[in-house]
Amino acid sequence: MLIVLLVIICIFVALIWFTTKMDSNIESAFKPSGKLTPVEGGIIHWQKQGSGPSLVLIHGLLGNSNNFNELAKTLASRYTVYSIDRPGSGFSSRYKNTSASFEQQSKMLLEWMSKEEINKAALVGHSMGGGIALRMAIDAPEKIRSVSLLCPLTTPLKSGAGPLSILYIPNEFVRSSVTKTIASPLRAKLGRKQAAQIFHPEPVPASFSVKGGGLLALHSRSFYEGSRDTVSAQGSLFRQKERYSEIQCPVGVLYGEKDTILNPSEHIEAVAQAIDSATQKVIPNTGHMIPVTQVQACADFIIDIDCKANSTD
Repeated sequence: MLIVLLVIICIFVALIWFTTKMDSNIESAFKPSGKLTPVEGGIIHWQKQGSGPSLVLIHGLLGNSNNFNELAKTLASRYTVYSIDRPGSGFSSRYKNTSASFEQQSKMLLEWMSKEEINKAALVGHSMGGGIALRMAIDAPEKIRSVSLLCPLTTPLKSGAGPLSILYIPNEFVRSSVTKTIASPLRAKLGRKQAAQIFHPEPVPASFSVKGGGLLALHSRSFYEGSRDTVSAQGSLFRQKERYSEIQCPVGVLYGEKDTILNPSEHIEAVAQAIDSATQKVIPNTGHMIPVTQVQACADFIIDIDCKANSTD
């Protein structure tokens, strides 16, 4: 019995060591390249480029601002582009007692906008970032010029989100324990396969792991905060979906036809039914990561939606 106990302890120590080592390697490969703005509940890390009207890019679950590298460059010829790390993601922090709800994330990002004197902006939200962009448009309509949604999460899920379903861990003790032990080894082993599933049917670009910030998703903190985001999402979406009809600015939804993470028709319908004027479009033979794989198509769509805001001003 003692031998079994010692073996179990050794396994847990080895897993914790592996996680710490993996985190350290990731941290040595990535440094914050933007600015840090303190807000109530945490700190927002953001990057800025270009000139013109303000446009804010909000990434999805397990993502970070580097996911938008190419899209931001493309849009910077027309806009002042702000690429942000959502609270708890990338190099943005979320304090221990700060909620992961969409309402709280909206509040923190709107406070960041005020502190950086961004009086009005177009929002672009990918995946879970789309749900948060919609929340911001509900909470502060005077600050939001338009909302462009790229493969967005807009309504409570009826089934799991592919390989991301593993993040649904409601119990804090279990979440913390998994984060410190088995999460990193498993993700190191399955990372390539999971990335392929998320990008399917398109290939994962070779540059995504470093330039696109993909490796940051393997950090243990990313798993922990991603789990908190996942658990909070269902309730957040349930509370906000009935309020989409309040949004008055132009809204557009762009989806990859073969998205295997979120159901295109389900999440398009949630917005289109509530907002009659919403624009919807599907790109054939593409998946969930269109901000990375279909940069020009996304840029053209965003510009088109934002131009509608200018025509109504």
